Amino acid sequence: MAFTTLSSWALLVWEELDQRGLDADALFRQAGLDPTHLMDPNARFPVEILRRMWVATREVTNDPALGVVVGMRWNPTTFHALGYAWLASSTLAEGFHRLARYGRLVSDQYQGELTLSGMEYRYRVTPRPPAGDPDPTAIEAITVAIVKMCRLLAGEGFSPLEIVLPIAPGASVLHLETNLRAPLRFGDQALELVLARADMEKPLRSANPELSRLNEQIVVKHLSQLEQDSVGLQVQSRIAEALPSGRVTEDDIARTLGLSNRTLQRRLAEEGKSFGDILQTTRRELAKSYLRESQLSINEIAYLLGFSEQANFTRACKRWFGQAPSEYRRQLTEAV
Repeated sequence: MAFTTLSSWALLVWEELDQRGLDADALFRQAGLDPTHLMDPNARFPVEILRRMWVATREVTNDPALGVVVGMRWNPTTFHALGYAWLASSTLAEGFHRLARYGRLVSDQYQGELTLSGMEYRYRVTPRPPAGDPDPTAIEAITVAIVKMCRLLAGEGFSPLEIVLPIAPGASVLHLETNLRAPLRFGDQALELVLARADMEKPLRSANPELSRLNEQIVVKHLSQLEQDSVGLQVQSRIAEALPSGRVTEDDIARTLGLSNRTLQRRLAEEGKSFGDILQTTRRELAKSYLRESQLSINEIAYLLGFSEQANFTRACKRWFGQAPSEYRRQLTEAV
């Protein structure tokens, strides 16, 4: 499998080289990357070629802080629509859940996972086989970028409780410690950030459920196009589009995908999924976003989610959240 990464991630390196007065275009071409693709927000570069770019960039700059300065260049467009969905998240935990779920839009080389244990969250990024050893500068850059993302939402005083890096310590350690302001451990098999539960669950004043939902839909659309072999993603995208019509049956979705009902069931089963599970998950996640939008009535939300009656939506909310929709909305509002 040939892993790829959004060209916007490489653009951060190009910008750093250009600011230093170096011939960024020449270095990219030398590594095997076409710099004209940096102008296309949907373009992707093979990970193996990006490795050559990082090596060449280290050689030409000889800067132990390279990963730190490149990571600090992160901006929302670096992560496409996922970056804007992150900025509009209601809590850091919600943002990390999105990052874990959709991070492969940025790079399909890694799999993210967010877990909660007691008073700590752990966000762990594991390479997918047969990925090779991670480039140390790239790991430093993505770690700095993630912490910068957190500080944009939670404030400059935010820091993880601990960071575990899947690389050996080198000349960059002091630069990393100064920027990240967290205890560092080296040598594990995956990148891991340990995060305080209080920080992760604190409501964010910058939250915008409508923007997060719209950008998440864009992410799902792009992922379904990128991963044509993933029927589950395509089904999720088609369900989100069809819900307001009220006609969201397995037969209808199969037809839009050009598949028979039986073929759709078989291919979903091969991915460990079912149509019913995807429908419920999509409705539940959209319900959370809609209920945060005070301008939408409960009846309107029920319609948008494809329920024929508000009573059916109420029963679904009690099953999902343990509360009626109006009570759950009040809880969300009081938490802000």
